[in-house]
Amino acid sequence: MPALSDLPPGTPVIAGVLGLILLLLLFALRGRGARKAYRRAGPLFTAAEKRFLDALERAVDGRARVYGKVRLADLLTVRDTVTGKHWFRAFNAIACKHADYVLCSLDTLEPLLVIELDDSSHARADRRQRDAFVDEALTGAGIPVLHVPVQSRYALRDVQEALRDFLPPR
Repeated sequence: MPALSDLPPGTPVIAGVLGLILLLLLFALRGRGARKAYRRAGPLFTAAEKRFLDALERAVDGRARVYGKVRLADLLTVRDTVTGKHWFRAFNAIACKHADYVLCSLDTLEPLLVIELDDSSHARADRRQRDAFVDEALTGAGIPVLHVPVQSRYALRDVQEALRDFLPPR
């Protein structure tokens, strides 16, 4: 292998410029792959979820913020006493799960209540197991959970009554 001093003048500079161009080209192509890999998913909520969201926002009546489809990992954190592979296992158990709706305090945005909208899929064994895990994790962290069966219509008074103990007074 020749020493740098044995190469024709300018060769290291040309090699550096070509290397930089190659890196820029690879960086540009990487972005195009992401652009081609995804499409818009459509509405954030199904029709049933949107119906409940509308009822929920009316029932809350400005006393809390309503957020939808919040990751459990944004609501919970693994305790400091859990370490190593147990930490990763605990984190992975919440990383890809979400809560249907979260009511938060207006001023601090602390979660007041998680609401799960239960459709017929929640009768399946795997969903019951998932729901039991989520309920246990949330309540263990001090966040109450309310399960609401999906309906074609929601009476405002019924939703207000279900939320009465979780919202600040008017």
